[in-house]
Amino acid sequence: MIKKTKALVLSVCMSTLLLAACSNGSGTDKGSTTDTDSNEAGTTTIHTVTSEYTSAKYPKGDDITNNVWIKRYKEKFNIDVKTDWVSDEYDTKLNLAIASNDLPDVFRVNPSQLRQLVEADMVMDLSEVFNQHASDRLKGYMEADADSYESGKKDSKLYGIPQMHWGLIEQPDFIWIRNDWKEELGVQDPKSVEDIKNIALKFMEKHGGYGIAVDQSLDYLNLLAIAWNAHPDMWMEDNSGALVYGSVQPEMKNALAEWSEWYKRGIIDPEFAIKDFNAMNADIVAGKVGMQPYYQWWGYNPGVDTVSNLGKDAIFYPYIIPSVDGKEAKQSIFFANNNYIVMKKGFKSPEEVIKILNDYAYIVDEGNGKESTETLSALLDNDIAHVVGAFRVLNPDSDYEQFEAVSAALQSKDTSALTTSGMWQKYNNSVEFMENATPGAVGDYLQQGAPKNAYGLAKKVLDSENYTKTALWGVTPEILSSYGTTLDDILTEGFTKIIMGSESIDYFDVIVQNWRAAGGDDATQAVNEAYGK
Repeated sequence: MIKKTKALVLSVCMSTLLLAACSNGSGTDKGSTTDTDSNEAGTTTIHTVTSEYTSAKYPKGDDITNNVWIKRYKEKFNIDVKTDWVSDEYDTKLNLAIASNDLPDVFRVNPSQLRQLVEADMVMDLSEVFNQHASDRLKGYMEADADSYESGKKDSKLYGIPQMHWGLIEQPDFIWIRNDWKEELGVQDPKSVEDIKNIALKFMEKHGGYGIAVDQSLDYLNLLAIAWNAHPDMWMEDNSGALVYGSVQPEMKNALAEWSEWYKRGIIDPEFAIKDFNAMNADIVAGKVGMQPYYQWWGYNPGVDTVSNLGKDAIFYPYIIPSVDGKEAKQSIFFANNNYIVMKKGFKSPEEVIKILNDYAYIVDEGNGKESTETLSALLDNDIAHVVGAFRVLNPDSDYEQFEAVSAALQSKDTSALTTSGMWQKYNNSVEFMENATPGAVGDYLQQGAPKNAYGLAKKVLDSENYTKTALWGVTPEILSSYGTTLDDILTEGFTKIIMGSESIDYFDVIVQNWRAAGGDDATQAVNEAYGK
């Protein structure tokens, strides 16, 4: 029920399947005697699985299963990492693997999957190995965000090492607008919802197509809901102090009423209900649409492909989402950690995984001045830093610190304060795009280096505290996971009908009643009890 994509929790209720899997051979975890053997003297083989990462640009011959990181593990540690499968439907495929007890040695899970695996006794207690082998820097990440660290524990035992996040600065969302179209028509920066609508209409009149790109999940369209002071997917306090779910509050009805009018006028993609994430972004890359509600990482995907296909002038810039009354909308801030590293029960070499995690932290935060420029570039540039799957933990303070250092260096041309590899990467890529418009550098440029950059706007939001923070700060109550996607599916299906006009806006009240009857009331009660309301 918290489905913001950059912190997505795809909870799946698979208890029956899981118990069946555990009872059929659960006493002998099949990972206990395989895949950590030595294929050659001193070599440890570790099996993992991962998801696609389409924006990474590999050297010829490399891919997500065979790249500079995989080679580094072998050369530096004599660890042979084997990727059993790669999927763009990672959570679905992993849920099937969990249900059949067919697990790799090391893998990434969401909170629901972590809870299932711990309760089924399918993953290791990592407390001792982490305390003994984690570097001071890696332990420092846990100290920097103790809430996330604690969320990976049960009964004081560490089962899931949180992969952390880049900090709250990554959470504010924006309306992204194609710059050459905006300048061509001489339109001003959007200051109200009416401005967003009018910019979309002007783009449509000039360039055809539709106005705003969204997809069937409604996750991207929902980013605009804050304009009506609605906070979908968030648990928040109402006027009485009780916790309520933002998606079913009256403010959401106001947003849906406007979106229904937008759809009638062709502003919202007329085919959004049958488009997934990739299809949505394909229209951006193809130049069919000039506006998109999106997260801070637009420059990485679809930005790289957009600039590659349409040229540097087709770049989109971020703008603060305005409210209906012409003010800056209050942003939604969610609990940031939603991924954990787990190791299956019986895995023989957990300390080898910790070595790899230590090395990632070293490269990103300490490699500058210790490793060659060529080495760091190969490991970090072109989004290669993101292809390591379960084998990384992020510094939760990194992006705020990076942004301040990079911004100062770009203004002063004094780079003496750039002390980490990450800072140098953001700085160099920002300069690279400004000087050469290299598509692979556009992500860092739009995030931190551009005149209109996402983190500059996000820092303004955070510094002014213009946000609403979710009440679920930490472990999600178990009852929410038990409903899986059922409750949110009711809302998505019903909201889509309203937007497309097959139901009137008054149908919102029916949707809310259906949600409540399907378990929404029980979930609300459980959340309030869990948080002492």
